[in-house]
Amino acid sequence: MIGQVAQKKIYLFVTLLLYAVSIIVMGYFLPRTESLLQLVFYALAFTSYLIICHFSKSGLLSIKSGIAWSMILRMLLLFAVPVLSDDFYRFIFDGHLIKMGLSPYMLLPDEAVQEANLIKEGYWETLIQGMNSRNYYSIYPPLHQVFFWMAAWGGSNLFANILILRLVILIFEVLNFFFLYKIIKAWGLSAYRLWLYTFNPLVILELTGNLHFEGLVLTGLLSVLYFFGQKRLIHSAMGWIWGVGVKLTPLMLGPLMVFSWGKEDRQKFLWVAVILIFIAFWPLLLQENLLHFWQSFRLYQSKFEFNASIYYLIRWLSGFFVDYNPIAYVGPILNGLAFAIILSIGLFRKPENGKEMADAMGWIYLCFLLLQTVVHPWYIIPAFGVSVLTQNRIFLWWTGLVFLSYSAYSDEFRVNENQIVILLEYGALAGFFFWNYLKRFKSRNLEFKI
Repeated sequence: MIGQVAQKKIYLFVTLLLYAVSIIVMGYFLPRTESLLQLVFYALAFTSYLIICHFSKSGLLSIKSGIAWSMILRMLLLFAVPVLSDDFYRFIFDGHLIKMGLSPYMLLPDEAVQEANLIKEGYWETLIQGMNSRNYYSIYPPLHQVFFWMAAWGGSNLFANILILRLVILIFEVLNFFFLYKIIKAWGLSAYRLWLYTFNPLVILELTGNLHFEGLVLTGLLSVLYFFGQKRLIHSAMGWIWGVGVKLTPLMLGPLMVFSWGKEDRQKFLWVAVILIFIAFWPLLLQENLLHFWQSFRLYQSKFEFNASIYYLIRWLSGFFVDYNPIAYVGPILNGLAFAIILSIGLFRKPENGKEMADAMGWIYLCFLLLQTVVHPWYIIPAFGVSVLTQNRIFLWWTGLVFLSYSAYSDEFRVNENQIVILLEYGALAGFFFWNYLKRFKSRNLEFKI
């Protein structure tokens, strides 16, 4: 008879194969309009993920084998064209503009084609028609654009451009594995925390699959936690500004970052951060780059809405009193409220070690995301990556629930969100919060435990 350990290893191997099949089917064979089938296979992948993490608690996964399998699952998507998101078309387009010496902040895509005397056909037509942002200037920070420029060196070949972006993301995923492992080891945590991140299907599909750069943001945040625990001020500042340089979102961690240091160190941290921000963002100071960047940013904040929670509730309630969409007013108000909450956390929650810093980061991200008008699935990844180091598991379950938002793409010609699906996503998330957090709330230290 097969021993119990051998039996578990067989079950683990079969689960990994099912997971791999799910990733392959979603990455190569299902367009995003097949939202029901996408959801079925994602549910299979997420269930496999939970089973793998459960088996890992028994020590069936060594560090080497776990990392190897995590990379294999990512490498399965190496030759796939992203199907769940079309953002990569703009990434590659911006990169080609920079390679030609043109600023993606100065010209709209159609204007850029005319300015460069490019014939609007073939490869350029593919990029123009594929992108969802041809009517506004690029919103991606200069550091982010560096990787787009790197992708452009693949020439007028979509597959080569995609492959370069994917390899960059995979390199930073390895760095994320490294930082997580080092932090887990330093904090005396179980290796189980590492597998919570490395095997998560949302992480694999959105980073390696859909070419989103939140993984690079996470690299910065993890380096902050690692170096903050060692009280290495300059390295912590570099990690934070790296995240800000790739995506602006980590700016919201500013109050927490600054006030976590003593008075003298605080001033030094500020000076280092300001210098690094200037280095990262100086291209925006040229010509009208900053003005156009700000216009696109404001447009994004005041016009677009997707998979929101509190905002959708307010919009629904406002429908009883006004006959227009109040996003232009409600969006800035919610951002103001988010800023007030984040500032309060930064002022009053002063972490003394990396664990407390990670916990505070998680609550800041949660408040921020719940008050946004747009919450794409990949927005959750930096918060989730940090949260695996804490007792906070709300982001883990959100990585499972947020995939429901892709049902909005079942119509090929327009985004059509089903409010029942949105209610299901956030209702389940709220249910988890109240069931798994509030009943274990400890008033003596104001922390949630599970």
